Amino acid sequence: MVKFGDNTYGDDYAEVYDDLFEERDDLKVVGDTLSSLAGDGPILEFGIGTGRLAAPLAQRGYKVYGIDNSQSMLQQIPGKPGAENIHAILGDCTQDRIEGSFPLVFIAFSTLYVMGTQDLQVKCFENAARHLSDNGVFVVEAFLHDRKRWHYGQEATTTKIEDNFASVRFGLHDSVNQLIKIQYIDFTPQGLNFRPNRLRYIWPSEMDLMARIAGLKLRVRWGGWDRSPFTSESVNQVAVYEKI
Repeated sequence: MVKFGDNTYGDDYAEVYDDLFEERDDLKVVGDTLSSLAGDGPILEFGIGTGRLAAPLAQRGYKVYGIDNSQSMLQQIPGKPGAENIHAILGDCTQDRIEGSFPLVFIAFSTLYVMGTQDLQVKCFENAARHLSDNGVFVVEAFLHDRKRWHYGQEATTTKIEDNFASVRFGLHDSVNQLIKIQYIDFTPQGLNFRPNRLRYIWPSEMDLMARIAGLKLRVRWGGWDRSPFTSESVNQVAVYEKI
């Protein structure tokens, strides 16, 4: 039986994470945007995972620190180019501290949504604020909830088909609590593989209020890592918060 827990996402995805999301982002564009905010660093990433974003930053010469609640994810970092400049700990992004202050703290790929309650999400903002230098910024990248995706609060879709492999995704949407429960099921010759996920999405206005509670305010919100304008048609957001 697969039971969703605090570190389920990381443990279930660690070995396939980099392959699954290898082409999700233009890492040069991501790096350019984060570098423009980080100055000389150092940089702290909440939910550093396999180092997918941290390693390219470390290759640019930054000292990158990270917190993640999955040891399986963190075990993917050593050996990557730039890994010698990465210091990551097993911990909780809502409360654990890294010594020092940072001009840039960021959390990417909707990882904030994995913290499945509003209280925990606010605590994440508060913890980020505690880590910021006086002129530092907290950057949040996350998707925008798409109401059209859900038919009667549910979805079922095929995500991949190969000769000896197929993957499907089932989802349930709780609009009252802003919760999405997802189950990816891989059909392989060896049997079935279940990869659950659970997300509490946040509307931009709610996210800005969370920042206010933590003593932060919105500097700018872009429609993506390319710093495109954020509009009513945007499907993603990169929000930059600074101290009030």
